[in-house]
Amino acid sequence: MSIEEIIARARHSGSWLAHRQAAGELRVLFSQGKASCRSRARIAFLSSFTIEPLVDYIMVEAAGEGIALETYTADYGQFNQEVLDPASRLYQHNPEITVLAVEYESIAGAGANLITPVAEKTIIHHLISLAEAFKKNNTGILIVNTFINMPRWPLHILSDDSVPMIRQINQKILQIFAEDAQIQVCDLDELAAYYGYSRAMSAEMLHMARIPFSEGFLSLSSRKLISYLRAHLGLIRKCLVLDCDNTLWGGIIGEDGMDGIQLGPDTPGREYLDFQKTILELFGQGVILAINSKNNYDDVMKVIREHPHMLLREQHFAGMQINWDPKPVNMKRLAEEINIGLDSFVFVDDSPAEREMMRQMLPEVLTLEMSANPSLYSGTLRETNVFARAYLTEEDRQRGQIYAAQRQRTELQESVSSLEEFLTSLEMVVSIRLAKDSDIKRAAQLTQRTNQFNLTTRRYTETDISSMLTDDGWRIYVLSLKDKFGDNGTVGLAIIECKEDTWRIDTFLMSCRVIGRQVEDAFVNYILSEAKNCGVRQVKSEYIPTKKNKLVADFWERMNFELKAGDEKTSRRIFGISEFIPVEFTYLVFENSDRNIKD
Repeated sequence: MSIEEIIARARHSGSWLAHRQAAGELRVLFSQGKASCRSRARIAFLSSFTIEPLVDYIMVEAAGEGIALETYTADYGQFNQEVLDPASRLYQHNPEITVLAVEYESIAGAGANLITPVAEKTIIHHLISLAEAFKKNNTGILIVNTFINMPRWPLHILSDDSVPMIRQINQKILQIFAEDAQIQVCDLDELAAYYGYSRAMSAEMLHMARIPFSEGFLSLSSRKLISYLRAHLGLIRKCLVLDCDNTLWGGIIGEDGMDGIQLGPDTPGREYLDFQKTILELFGQGVILAINSKNNYDDVMKVIREHPHMLLREQHFAGMQINWDPKPVNMKRLAEEINIGLDSFVFVDDSPAEREMMRQMLPEVLTLEMSANPSLYSGTLRETNVFARAYLTEEDRQRGQIYAAQRQRTELQESVSSLEEFLTSLEMVVSIRLAKDSDIKRAAQLTQRTNQFNLTTRRYTETDISSMLTDDGWRIYVLSLKDKFGDNGTVGLAIIECKEDTWRIDTFLMSCRVIGRQVEDAFVNYILSEAKNCGVRQVKSEYIPTKKNKLVADFWERMNFELKAGDEKTSRRIFGISEFIPVEFTYLVFENSDRNIKD
């Protein structure tokens, strides 16, 4: 039986027993190398209840995402010993992600009165202690859950005093770990409330086998935890591509006209307005938006620009393919226009035929199955975890705007007569400086997600970056760019190992959206200038080829780094600082850099 058949069988049944059987079969296939996968990950589970059913569901869901898991499940109730003992089997497994799923009674005591501040302090202090111990022994991510806040007396008139107390504890858990890169919180209470407390919990399973959750909630919880796994592995989709007729509005603009389409505060039309609100929420989280519509361009643009209830306007879209060509053809054009891979796209279309064509012709694009009822569009999008991020940097929040502004730059470039005129008209302002604590998340994110303009493609965690910042043997430089269309944010990163009179450029990367504007040249020029000021004799560089970074295969050669004898295969090069002559950049203004290098 194939891996797809195993997964389909388990999902069709939905039962724990079916998932348990499937998980066992998957482990055998992965261990024997008989099943292909996109990624592999080590994950550990610690709990105060029987967690094996959740592990089985996660194993199946991960396989469905192309992820092969190597799992370790601690013995029942042994979470304290596993975390606190540096020689435990947990740390021997060296997990990338560890799930700590505990009930509040397991910390505060079975007879604890949660109304007292003492119990609250006990729980919070214990979780903090476990988190600190974990961080000393493992560099991976620890996922801590909130406590399910199910009302004990739902039909009583008097309030249940335990409910606000548990809610308060949950809020403190979320607040305490909000800025901790290594400790992430899974809000299990919010998930149970969404699913329905009475449906999420299973008193029968709890008393029979110490399994507190229903099979349906086990399935939903596994999908929630897969979101953390996807984020850790960088398997996040970046762009939502939207049809127009009967998707962003009801009706057909070419036939009904702008006054005849359904879009507004009353039904019919309210469901499409709500769907646009949901899309805007994703845009605010950094999801790129694009249009792929079979339509007359002028008709669609009239709605986008002029309809009084249209929430998504021209400035929200990074790309627009509005014509009568096949949508898979247009999707390829969008990939080139936005400069991201097809595996970064999620496609939404009301037409089953268009969805099927996209799945068959471009299977790397995730095509969502949409209901025939537009009232359910928002729910479908909200239950999709492919855009889920563990945290949001400022660049994440602005990404949709940044890419939409890039479309304006492209239109400008097509309207001018020369590259020089284009670069001059952009009015670019560059800032280069040593990284600070506030740059850690973005720096780690750039190493994990940048592929095309990345000379070595070394991946670093926030913990790695933080350690380098406090180590005199390393320097980390970040580059930001603004132009007349907006702020591109931090788009460049250089990580340099400093040894005596030699610097080694461990990592050098740039966002692809700023390539070809002299920015990458200016970044190298700045680093060489810094090296000279520090009395460095030579700067070493390296190019490690991957499937995606052929774009920069000759970059160090173009930057006049000389190939070392015998290093033809590894592409290691050296720049002798005695030969360095600072370069002026006509089209760039340097601002707020550690050392001003205005031309």
